[in-house]
Amino acid sequence: MTGATVAAAAFAGCAGSETTDGGNPADSGSSGGPTDSESTTVPNAIQETDKTSGGGNDSTPGSNPDPDCSRLAGDPVPYDGSDTTFVFSFDYIDSWELTEPIVGARGRTQGITSPVVTVDGERESASIQVIQSADPLSASEVDSEIAAGTEGQYARFEVVSEQEFDGETIQVVGISDSDPSFYQMWLPHGPADRRQYYSLTINTLTSILRLNEDNQSVTLCDDPVHTAAETVRESLRPNPDTTIGEA
Repeated sequence: MTGATVAAAAFAGCAGSETTDGGNPADSGSSGGPTDSESTTVPNAIQETDKTSGGGNDSTPGSNPDPDCSRLAGDPVPYDGSDTTFVFSFDYIDSWELTEPIVGARGRTQGITSPVVTVDGERESASIQVIQSADPLSASEVDSEIAAGTEGQYARFEVVSEQEFDGETIQVVGISDSDPSFYQMWLPHGPADRRQYYSLTINTLTSILRLNEDNQSVTLCDDPVHTAAETVRESLRPNPDTTIGEA
């Protein structure tokens, strides 16, 4: 787990369990795991990708100690969000693979796994977790969540970007504007007079790294991993076929 991902997991403790309470940056004392068999917290959702299997993303170790980062590149393809509780859809890089979603009463997590590459003969990969809470917030509650996570003496996060979604300008909370390993935002859904907001987290984990002479982790293939994460975030758009709110 990289230092950036550790910080993202720390924000999960600060923000609460993404699929259990919609994010709560004020809760800096919690870090926990899932509260029940149906809910998935961010720390669990970003566990390291299995290095022993990669399905169609498999790779055979070669003589080159450096990873072939070109395997992680590709073109954006649309995610099919129909018949899901996601209030949004997005694009992802076509060399990456969707994993089986984790669905519970309090949210949905969709994993996206990179091709496997080799680093010094070891099989490594990266993954992105796209996590939406099922618990909506009001506009004022969203403002409180953002303020609690980004303001004050102990704030560890900041508003790193703004983007348009369904006619509104939404704020994107992250670690810093140069670190795309963690994003949280609240997406609007519903008619103007009954608008609600759903917490969305985009969390990136990479094990494509090696230790330097000071025994510090140095991540590799940063550009294609960052591109994959930004592709998801920048392509967010309303999902007209969402099942959110259906009995």
